[in-house]
Amino acid sequence: MKNTCLVLIISLISFSCKKNQEKGYTQPITKKSAVIVTDTAIIDGVLLELTNDNGKAELSINSKKYKLSGNIKIKPPCYFLRRDKNKVENFSYPDVGVKHTLIILGNMATQDERKIFGAENSNTICGTGMQGILFKKDSIIITNKTLTHSFVCADTGTDEKDFNGFAHD
Repeated sequence: MKNTCLVLIISLISFSCKKNQEKGYTQPITKKSAVIVTDTAIIDGVLLELTNDNGKAELSINSKKYKLSGNIKIKPPCYFLRRDKNKVENFSYPDVGVKHTLIILGNMATQDERKIFGAENSNTICGTGMQGILFKKDSIIITNKTLTHSFVCADTGTDEKDFNGFAHD
């Protein structure tokens, strides 16, 4: 009796699925892409993660103290500018209430651009786009301003005037 009921239930399920298929009911196929973390830093006790989400650069923070605002406009992958033993470059501008100013690098340099600037044989990460990140009071702000015509490498950083420009814009 149990076997008969089991066969009957399986037959009904199979028949039901076949009817749905005939009516054009199909399970949608979703393409799930991986979010790639390209760089991380800890500033003022806050974990900052730069990610490449299917061709869109994003910044994630892990903080209850700060709120994030703004969007990354430069193209991924993105990296924090660093100097001196891989330390994230960071400047403070108390005159405008900026506790930390960071710069992210994106718009990766082409082989031709690398050749023009003498970096074609190096393994360094270089790009032509920069955007600022500002820590102000209870906010982390991704600046609207971008610099897109500079050749910069992530491990050598940039001049302080660029940090000043982002903080004072």
